[in-house]
Amino acid sequence: MTTGKNAHLNTSLSVRMELLSILNGMDYCLDWKSDPNEWSARELVYHILDTPLGGVHNLVKGILTGEITEYDLWADLTNVTPERAGYDIDQVVADIEQLFQELDDSIGGASDEDIETKMVMMHQKTAGYDEERSLRTILDRTLTVHMRGHLTQLLQVKKALGI
Repeated sequence: MTTGKNAHLNTSLSVRMELLSILNGMDYCLDWKSDPNEWSARELVYHILDTPLGGVHNLVKGILTGEITEYDLWADLTNVTPERAGYDIDQVVADIEQLFQELDDSIGGASDEDIETKMVMMHQKTAGYDEERSLRTILDRTLTVHMRGHLTQLLQVKKALGI
């Protein structure tokens, strides 16, 4: 479990760099799938960036300002819109950079106490349960569990392509 804002900032940087590194060389195959039931690189990226809906950067900012006291979490959404489906690798990378910069700005403006004590109610819509979560728990589960888990999938896509 990561604690303290500096630890979360380091984890955010690590996830960002790993995501960008994996995408390097995949510009021509963002939509390739080894199987129709698997997700493409584009689908994985936008799932990472937009889960929870609106992105973790907006969730963290809203929790810190007190504007968000509860949120819905849906699993298994690719979050690829018609607009995003047409993006080239430069726009995909720009979206990644924007999310992580805004996330880092929000984390950087928080205190260690905020990270430990700010609480919100999460409604896991797909699995049908509710859970109170601290900002630390949200950051841990999003960066370390959720995003890193999908980075492993993305790396598998890249390996299947022989890149």
